[in-house]
Amino acid sequence: MALGLDEILDSSGFVPHGVCLLWRPDILALHVASDMLIGLSYFSIPVALVYFVMRRRDVDFGWMALLFALFIIACGSTHFLMVWTLWNPDYVLEGLVKAVTAFASLGTAAALWWLMPRLLTLPSPKQLEATNRALEQEIAIRRQMEMRYSSFFNNLAESLFIVQVLPDGEFAFEAINPALARSTGLDPEGLRDRRVTDALGPEVAESIIPRYTACRDGGESIDYEETLLLPIGLRVFHTMLVPVKDAAGRVVQILGSSRDVTERKRLQAEVLQTSKLATLGTLAAGMAHEMSQPLNVIRLWTENMLSRLRDNLLEPQRAERSLTLVIEQTDRMAKLIDHVRSFGRRDGGGMQAFTPAHCVQNAVDLVRHQYALEDIEIIESATSAQMPVTGRPLELEQVILNLFSNARDAIIALRATGGEAGHIMVAVSDESDGQNVAIQVTDDGGGIDPSVLPQIFDPFFTTKEVGKGSGLGLSIGYGIIDGMGGRIDARNVDLEGGRHGVRFTITLPSQPVSSSDRELSHA
Repeated sequence: MALGLDEILDSSGFVPHGVCLLWRPDILALHVASDMLIGLSYFSIPVALVYFVMRRRDVDFGWMALLFALFIIACGSTHFLMVWTLWNPDYVLEGLVKAVTAFASLGTAAALWWLMPRLLTLPSPKQLEATNRALEQEIAIRRQMEMRYSSFFNNLAESLFIVQVLPDGEFAFEAINPALARSTGLDPEGLRDRRVTDALGPEVAESIIPRYTACRDGGESIDYEETLLLPIGLRVFHTMLVPVKDAAGRVVQILGSSRDVTERKRLQAEVLQTSKLATLGTLAAGMAHEMSQPLNVIRLWTENMLSRLRDNLLEPQRAERSLTLVIEQTDRMAKLIDHVRSFGRRDGGGMQAFTPAHCVQNAVDLVRHQYALEDIEIIESATSAQMPVTGRPLELEQVILNLFSNARDAIIALRATGGEAGHIMVAVSDESDGQNVAIQVTDDGGGIDPSVLPQIFDPFFTTKEVGKGSGLGLSIGYGIIDGMGGRIDARNVDLEGGRHGVRFTITLPSQPVSSSDRELSHA
């Protein structure tokens, strides 16, 4: 038969626990005092645990502390009920509280043993102390390294800068070193943490931002030359950019180094100009002959018209024909003079897209008649080259003229020893890969000694007699082709009829190439 709650809690049939103690005041006092102190202590411990967990939310296993607090509160409650049952026989209530305590104890014990392996892995105070000492040492080392790198960054003669890639894809200056500040006239503090578009003028920003974008998007190092209008004036820099990636592979910084090459570029321009004038000097005789031909034609036809005019025999049709011929010959001379003037002036223009075949044709037109006087024939192969390249047309024309001049000298030198020679073959073609244009200049002048062939592009190296060559022509040509992202090489070849010669091959890319690809092509 089921019992009601009132019947279960009914304590009328029990006697208080004090009866067992014979109501002795001294024993009652001892039990009351002990249980009250234990209960109060038990109740204070959970308060401390809850306070600790609330203040230190970073502590692991905080829920375990709360479970201990519940268990301890239950234990404290049993001690308060033990005082209560000294005078009130509510033993059923006391049993229920003990049951709650038992379940709380069981759960706490189970959780504690479950956590035991993880608790045992917690470092001891000695381990924590050793770890702290190691961290302090590492921090000290890192600070020393930071100071060392900071000193390196600030004292290096090379111009250095750090660009931060912002979350929106824009760029901001993080720092520039004093060397860059001196070479550009920029204020390091004025650039720090400022966007590139805000820190520099629109013209300079538009020039450098595409480079930063290419480095960020490509994720590879790039190097290039740039001309910038800065507070100290117009300067030319050779700049290298290196991307810095985070753990996810995203470019977050760009490290840059710049070298002011303004003076070097000026000296190179002087050397190029000197080489141009030297080339024109060697072509002077041929150009004089080229000019004398149309002048002789003009003189003959004008003298003929003047004679007929004096004899009243000049017919309108003949006069028109003569004047038309005079105009054609003057146009021929004007084009030759204009081309010589264009070739001889300083090339201050920038890089541009052009067709190499035009440069080759211009070079051939300049020397064809002069070389013909020396019984040297320039043979042009039919060309279908249409791809453009990027560079300076007059500089490429200078390289071709220098190769023609070397071929002429080799042919004349071979003839002096009794050999037969007199042909220069030139060809321009688009390579099958669709990415490069090849220019080949071949002569039958006997070739180059294989032992010195690897040195012919070195500055001041020449195979000619003393006083007949500076040794700079091929070196300058190598620099021009390299500046266009191309390469030039030479090899001896066997030709028809048992003749021998050398073939120079210039390979130019139809698209700009990266620095790594350029280094690979040279290798």
